Amino acid sequence: MAGITTTTYRDWEIVHLASDVLDVDVVPGKGGDVTSLRWRPLDVDVLWKTRWGLRPRGECSTAGSSQAQLMQAYPGGWQTVFPNGGDATSEHGVEWGMHGEAWLAAYDWSPDGDSAVALTTDLVRSPFSVTKRVSVDGSTVSVAETVTNTGAVPIDVMWSQHPALGAPLVGPQTRVEVAAATVHTTDLAAGAWPTLPDTGEDLRQLPGPRSGVSRLAFLADFTDGHAAVVNDSLGLRADLTWDAARMPYAWYWLEAGGVSGFPWYSEAYVLAVEPATSWPAAGVTGVRRTTGTHVTIEAGETRTSTVSLTLSGTGGHNE
Repeated sequence: MAGITTTTYRDWEIVHLASDVLDVDVVPGKGGDVTSLRWRPLDVDVLWKTRWGLRPRGECSTAGSSQAQLMQAYPGGWQTVFPNGGDATSEHGVEWGMHGEAWLAAYDWSPDGDSAVALTTDLVRSPFSVTKRVSVDGSTVSVAETVTNTGAVPIDVMWSQHPALGAPLVGPQTRVEVAAATVHTTDLAAGAWPTLPDTGEDLRQLPGPRSGVSRLAFLADFTDGHAAVVNDSLGLRADLTWDAARMPYAWYWLEAGGVSGFPWYSEAYVLAVEPATSWPAAGVTGVRRTTGTHVTIEAGETRTSTVSLTLSGTGGHNE
């Protein structure tokens, strides 16, 4: 039944949103993350979880890079990447860490309808106020993000959403469908979907866990903002939709045991198709120097972007 409830886990307030077929968990104090998205007909959570999960609130952190700090605070799930994407960079006299400050910020929240919450925060290292609205409607979860440049100068940014999917939806039987025509690699090479230019791998098909494979590609030339992750054996599909005019790219990230060191130690098995304004994963400074796909938000300007994920059956045993 639709509604909003709250619980506590490891001293974090967890906001639960529900419909007749979905259960969704949101953590306002940690980036407004969506940490669980459960499809009731199969009792399947489609979001991936890191091995260490949501750490206790207030846990001490050892010294390290922004990547190390980000990873320690990364429970898996669905995050906001803003105002930086990928590598840490320096902008306006301050370091912008890996994947940006919005990923780590604490948000205030309030109910916004029967099965929706509004989350707000002000960033410190850039002059942005950020609002997220997470809503559940039937079989669809939507994350609408609004950013406002409250400063008096224009700011270059990267902006994306990072929904990471895991088993059992993700597996060797899974296929990936996208409405993109072009695949770029980290070294800026280009080829036609679905082939990864540097290795010849078919991005539609997934290797099994611990197969020693890692992939990072950047998809472009979308006819529509759409990607699907489909597992017919499970009888479940996840369809991502967004406005491709606002986010004309998508990052394709697969980890299937290819990284033997930190942070995955060949254990992670995760797939993400991430709608994005910009590529590659070089931080704002690197993107400005290479592809020029950064976005400039003028003083006083407000922009909004929404990504939705819809779960449905594929004719299997859940229907």
